[in-house]
Amino acid sequence: MLRRFNQAAFGTALLTLLACNGGGDSKAPITATSPGQTPSSTMAAFVLDKDVTKVTIPHPNVLATATAGDPLASRQPNKPMTPPEALAYVNLHEMGGTNAVAGVSAPIYIQFTAAVDKATVTPANIKVFEVAADASTGFENGALGFTDISATFSYRYTAGSTDLFLFPEFPLQPGKRYVYVVTNRVMDAATPTKPISASPQFEALKSATALTGALADLEAVRRDKLADDTKAQDNTTNPILLSGYAKVMNDLIAASATTTVAARGDIALLGRFITTGAGAISLTTDSPSAAGARLLPVESALRAFAFGAANGLGGLLAGKTWTNTITVASTFTAGTATSPDLYWAGVLTAGGHPVTAAPPTVGTVVLGSFNSADLSMDPVVAQASANVANMNLTGVTGAYNPAAGVTQAFRASHNLVGFYHADRAVPFVYIAPNPAVVGAAPAGGWPVVIFQHGITSQKESIIAVAQSMTAIGRAVVAIDMPLHGALAVPTHTTGASWGQDFMAVGAPLATRSNIQQGAFNLDRLEFVLRAGAFAGLGAAAPTTDATKYKFVGHSLGSIVGAYYLAGNTSFTYPAGPSGPPYIQSTLNGDMKGYLAVPGGRTAYVIQNSPAFNGPNADPAKAYPIDQGLAAAGITAGSPSYHIFFQMTQSVVDPADPASATTPLAAGLPSRLSGRIAIQESTSSAYSATLVGRDLLPMPVNGDTVITNAYTRYFANALGGREVLGTTPASAAIVNAIAPGFKQLAYTAGGTPAHAAGVVGTPFLHTLTAGALANKVADAATSAAAASPVEGYFQFDHTAIGHSSLLDPSLDPTAGPINTGLLQKQMRYFLLLGIVTDPTQGAPALPLTAVPVKGLHVPESYTILGY
Repeated sequence: MLRRFNQAAFGTALLTLLACNGGGDSKAPITATSPGQTPSSTMAAFVLDKDVTKVTIPHPNVLATATAGDPLASRQPNKPMTPPEALAYVNLHEMGGTNAVAGVSAPIYIQFTAAVDKATVTPANIKVFEVAADASTGFENGALGFTDISATFSYRYTAGSTDLFLFPEFPLQPGKRYVYVVTNRVMDAATPTKPISASPQFEALKSATALTGALADLEAVRRDKLADDTKAQDNTTNPILLSGYAKVMNDLIAASATTTVAARGDIALLGRFITTGAGAISLTTDSPSAAGARLLPVESALRAFAFGAANGLGGLLAGKTWTNTITVASTFTAGTATSPDLYWAGVLTAGGHPVTAAPPTVGTVVLGSFNSADLSMDPVVAQASANVANMNLTGVTGAYNPAAGVTQAFRASHNLVGFYHADRAVPFVYIAPNPAVVGAAPAGGWPVVIFQHGITSQKESIIAVAQSMTAIGRAVVAIDMPLHGALAVPTHTTGASWGQDFMAVGAPLATRSNIQQGAFNLDRLEFVLRAGAFAGLGAAAPTTDATKYKFVGHSLGSIVGAYYLAGNTSFTYPAGPSGPPYIQSTLNGDMKGYLAVPGGRTAYVIQNSPAFNGPNADPAKAYPIDQGLAAAGITAGSPSYHIFFQMTQSVVDPADPASATTPLAAGLPSRLSGRIAIQESTSSAYSATLVGRDLLPMPVNGDTVITNAYTRYFANALGGREVLGTTPASAAIVNAIAPGFKQLAYTAGGTPAHAAGVVGTPFLHTLTAGALANKVADAATSAAAASPVEGYFQFDHTAIGHSSLLDPSLDPTAGPINTGLLQKQMRYFLLLGIVTDPTQGAPALPLTAVPVKGLHVPESYTILGY
């Protein structure tokens, strides 16, 4: 039996919010100013108005989707959904109108009407609470409970500005309710300072009685939302689905010992949100929030669909029968006229590089394809009366649309059968070792490494890791990322265009679908391998034993790989049907992955990437994403700009690597626990004058594509949550998430020499006897070591870069050394399952330099949907 997640179980609409005629009516009475205080003209911004251009509310907020209409109503095909439309789509088409759409990693964004005193922007004065409803029903009839989680946010405010961001240090829990409160302990920037004020409209919402007259339209926000607003509230027959602002304020005051709110006058602003539940899909109901829903992570459902029916592997969704065979286009075999040298020459020539021979460890190269499916179906086309009953839309004009498409469930009598799709042949490159050099394959075939390239690259970059893989007796197989290489839009022939298509800036549902598509194609590749489709390759064939499969991802390949690996979790219910679907011992048998330079909080990875959206000596090429947004009417640094990224993150969040780290139930480990090694290319120098849009320092060396802050956020989401265990009960839960995932340290000396310890200040922590402690361990120093089997390792060597795993040409001297070290660590992880300090032990394998360019940065961006 599949367990139901803790979703928000509300009705189809949380608020019936009427647009305010009054806008920011200055005649609205100020009714709740604390005694003895002189109000400041600086306010926490809050305006509701019929004119949507005048609306100013903090985000995330249930008010943002409460009355948003269905974006598919009267919509034409081939029209990408903007972030606000995408959020409304998720609410209405995926979450049953519950408004459970806020991103678990997205920031809280608050505006002030003027600058405030930075010293007062603190967790003591701006509070964030997890909200508990009635325990047995999930309704809000009783007083709300509040758990103060303010200290788990990073408060980012620049003196003199009007924008405040509260970034969660760890992903919030999905399907949970939250409230944030700006108190009047925040002071303005005047001399002397004064407490900030509430806006006139928000001041009116503090009323203890119904609002009438000019303020009547605000009453829908002030009062409680009932199951039936036309009838009197009754705890059983007409319960409170969502407490209105009046009741929330009452409950905050009643719990003042926790909330520090003693009176309405203490509140300058509040907002409510419910974190997204779109990471789960129901097997039995249209919405994951509906009664009787049996839930499964979307990535697991996609994997079940990739299994399909009649494939000899079993599976949960039997809506499609796949052809688990391969079509071979070309074979290159060592010692023959068509040797791997010809493939190497073709790839290098196409890339404009000098031609070198294939490594002698490479025995066979096979080019071919297998059967998969495109999932990005245009919802207007898919839901058209002629198509809605057909899961397979192959041949339907306009069905597949990578800009306007969405991964969509296909159901029969509410039961999940599969996903709308169009058939697609996915090309692959498979490289097997040379038995004459490395020895014969083990019984059953070669162990396999699945390699996924990064953004703007293509599957042919497999040649950069082929020597390392084949030298240790591993076959390696690669496919193109969605919208890259052979899977690109036909007229898009450059890496820069492939990267832009995948990122789909402006259409976050397309971005999310692309990540899901990437994982789905990897699932299909794996199942084709397991089904014996490569058996015809004879001595070059891979094993069908999935326990001998490993994964390596680089950059975007690691982002997609984290989602793939989370879905690639065996739900064996070791304690029986009523027990947990997995435990740590079962995870230990699931596929392991080496993830080079990944990142979490993906919308902000893009926003704050110096490579993709940073300065340039040519002003016309500087901040190209921001320039594209400006051309669409969204000016960098404006409220609309910040809301654009906040909503984008909320929509993409269910497929974000950080989200994949959250256990499926309290007390369980993360599905990635014990399974991954993360490699960071550490930045050691930062701009003296520039910061990112996230207000963090901008690196000028190391990883300038996915900056370290976002790689570490992903790592903290997995291994750092133990700091949240401040009580015995909470400690038991968070200590189980990933106890073995630690920041890994160098051993002194080595070649090249390196100081002992982790690089810089440790960022992964735990609690020891209630006190903060570093969560650090030494990396392995010999092949005889049994641990660590997982962890986070930082490379801060000279000239290290984002693409150092693959590209030795980043520096003529240090580049080859860095690539050798990184691939040495990768090989030990793949061969022995340990994370090593590669400066120790035997020298790194001398690699035949293969200059694979790691990044092709677009010079400009088209913003979809605008």
